[in-house]
Amino acid sequence: MKTLNFIIGILFLGFSLSVSAQQNNVGINTNTPDPSAVLHLESDSQGLLVPTLTALQRDAIAAPATGLIIYNTDDNQEEIYNGTCWIPSYLKTCDDCLIDIAFAQPSYPIDRINQMSVVIPVTIIQTTPSAIALPVEVSMVHTFTEESDVSLDLYALPGSGVVNLTINTNVFERGGSHYVTIFANCGDAVIAKSIAIDVNPCALVSINSDQTNYDLAATGVTGNNCVVVTIEENVSIRSADPAIPAFTTGAINPACNLGILNKGLTFGLGGDGPLLMGTNGEDGGTAMEINCNAEVRNEGMIYGGGGSGLTVGAFVPVGVGPFNICFAVGAGGGGGMPDGLGGGDTQGTCTFVVGPWFDGNNAESLYDDDEGVEVNKTVSTPFSAGPIQGMIVITARGGSGGDFGESGTGSPQPVDFSGTYLEICLNIPFLGVICAPVPGLSGALNGISNTINNAFNSSVPGAAGYAIKRLGTLTIPDGDYQNPSLRGPVGP
Repeated sequence: MKTLNFIIGILFLGFSLSVSAQQNNVGINTNTPDPSAVLHLESDSQGLLVPTLTALQRDAIAAPATGLIIYNTDDNQEEIYNGTCWIPSYLKTCDDCLIDIAFAQPSYPIDRINQMSVVIPVTIIQTTPSAIALPVEVSMVHTFTEESDVSLDLYALPGSGVVNLTINTNVFERGGSHYVTIFANCGDAVIAKSIAIDVNPCALVSINSDQTNYDLAATGVTGNNCVVVTIEENVSIRSADPAIPAFTTGAINPACNLGILNKGLTFGLGGDGPLLMGTNGEDGGTAMEINCNAEVRNEGMIYGGGGSGLTVGAFVPVGVGPFNICFAVGAGGGGGMPDGLGGGDTQGTCTFVVGPWFDGNNAESLYDDDEGVEVNKTVSTPFSAGPIQGMIVITARGGSGGDFGESGTGSPQPVDFSGTYLEICLNIPFLGVICAPVPGLSGALNGISNTINNAFNSSVPGAAGYAIKRLGTLTIPDGDYQNPSLRGPVGP
């Protein structure tokens, strides 16, 4: 029986193995094993299965031979014992590095409604066969534009750890999906993984033609939470009334985040000089009124309107039948830039104005034109009655209108009789005509004019119109500006 079993075994080996006595090697499924191989396997449907062990079982192998191979079921990788440690088959030494990158979620949103930034933790996982931590370098590339600031808080780690990816953006960034790719390397090992950041698109509004009293909410973006407005180059936005801003966001959602790129000209209207003496000058109009949080980039001009000057002097209306004749002395206030009207008359009270009265000057329209400059005119009227003769000299000075973003002015001496004199002239025999001045007339008249002037001291010139009147936060600090791109107050 033993002999039979031995013969059957020999036959079986003879069927499946081919042994070369000369080369002392074995082939399975081949009759011509390669001379360089001690064991040569051939199959088109099967593989070589090495022992599968957990890491704990692997480490329990006593005195593993150098070159011993196992499959680690914990790490799902083939490992070789190199005489010192177990290493994956793709590493060289015990000090080679294994590295991975993990994100907490596959993508992150920036809605630009409640948030303009996001902080993303990036976990760097490093292992080495020797369990000794090695330095890790971290870097990144991204698809954001220069509108966003993308940074890492750490660019090197002593081993495994977490670095924070911070993205700060604004309303001018391109909407849609952006990507950041993180690179980590230690030793010869490099890995790269990407994360998607979804940036909520903003509504885009382009103003490419001249406008009067522009209302953003009227364009239909009332409920939008992120809006970017571009005022194109050479476009003029103005107002027909100082009480109405040239540009306003109107009834837009006050929680909106707004961006304004101004390449054009946005001007508030200048104030008109008062018609009635003793009344305040009209304030200049607001160029921009913004009722939500906004970032304004001004590459053009944003100018508040100038306030008007004061109308000063005195009127004495006298009714003559259906007419009202006004005996007047003084001058109207100048209009503020742009297009402010000079003051004059008394709101239509006078049918005729008799006396040294001068209407205020109108302001012009363009940014390099003049405001309604102050009136400063003098009228000299000689008189003679028998031996009495003299000269009435009256100077009237109205207030000046303000230039863009400036207040109007009053006048320190609106009506001035300096230069007026009175004298009595007699023809004395043998001596001829001798004139003797009557002292104090000029001073007396100026005393009267001062009384008139003081009566109007409670009036104030028109104030400068806002360059930007804000409700929410603004990237331009509050203040009073006078520069080529911004003129007038900025603030609430």
